[in-house]
Amino acid sequence: MSLPSFYIAPKNKKFHLFGYPVAHSASPALQNCCFEGLKSGNHFSTWSTSKVTEEMLEVIRSDEFGGSAVTMPIKAAIIPFLDELSPESKITDACNTIVKVKTPDGFKLVGQNTDILGVRNALLNAVRSQYASQLISPNASYPASINGAGLVIGGGATTRSAAHALTILGLSPIFLVNRDPEEVRFVQEAMPHLSNKGGLIHLRNPEDVEKYLVGEGKPTLLMAVGAIPAIAPVTFAERMVYTTVMAILTIPYAPPSGASELPVPTKRVFLEMPYKPRRTPMLQVVEAMGWHGLNGIQAMIEQGLAQQRMWFTGIPTVEAGSDGSVLSPEIEAAARKLAEEMTDVTVIGKEINRAEGKEAAKPPSKS
Repeated sequence: MSLPSFYIAPKNKKFHLFGYPVAHSASPALQNCCFEGLKSGNHFSTWSTSKVTEEMLEVIRSDEFGGSAVTMPIKAAIIPFLDELSPESKITDACNTIVKVKTPDGFKLVGQNTDILGVRNALLNAVRSQYASQLISPNASYPASINGAGLVIGGGATTRSAAHALTILGLSPIFLVNRDPEEVRFVQEAMPHLSNKGGLIHLRNPEDVEKYLVGEGKPTLLMAVGAIPAIAPVTFAERMVYTTVMAILTIPYAPPSGASELPVPTKRVFLEMPYKPRRTPMLQVVEAMGWHGLNGIQAMIEQGLAQQRMWFTGIPTVEAGSDGSVLSPEIEAAARKLAEEMTDVTVIGKEINRAEGKEAAKPPSKS
């Protein structure tokens, strides 16, 4: 394969998943499937740590380091130690990917958030499946004239990533369902580019659903993301989340008309981020209400492929992460098949936290 001269196309490098716990992760299987298909000699492994330590920093600054994934609890803690941040990481205050980027003097480490692409690209694929004969651009979005809205159930970093993904798909406003008003306030404060324009709205109960989503001139929900644990609700506040969601799911759907490069879904799309079990209680409810349901494996696959494309090209952008021409169709198909068919990873023995008993590295002072 002839490659553009500016691609890094790393060979015989080490890639890691930093975080804790990570021994249960399916990422090594997915990433190593891609590396084997590329015949690159690269290898991906877990690196258990609950803190950004000096030992970890030595790893990411080494010559043998090719790039990494980053998960909780250090998605935000790693940011001060990187040379640069993507706009997506800045907006969500989270980094789940480190990309090694070529510079005139060597390399720099750039933080990116491919969780956004995991959500965006999984939702796009669902629409593609509804319009199988139509070619849909990876950068397609809805125009404001469609008056399409998005929904996120949950709080925290995943909610911020999902809200941004829905926004770049052209959906506005983004409605939030969460049992804790403080968590919603935190999301709104973390994303002022949306909340200052009324683009993040908390739906507290079925009455709010009626107020904002039912009636002439109200926006039409086209896509939703579920980001709460896959456990049965117990408290009143937890049950109210499901009650509010049920009020949303049962709103009759009339697909909006109008010109759009991204077709309006024939069935509204719901991406359920948890995937243990594969069919969570929320996903079962969603599909029973006639929505097009997706389990979180699809988002995991898409964010993992986005990482591969960025590591291979050395380009930490949304465009590079969505470029289906970077990896061959055969490599992507093999990775998808592996992830969709694999069972839960069984952890044998106790996972050792490399940061246990160690101090967190001191962030560099800002110049």
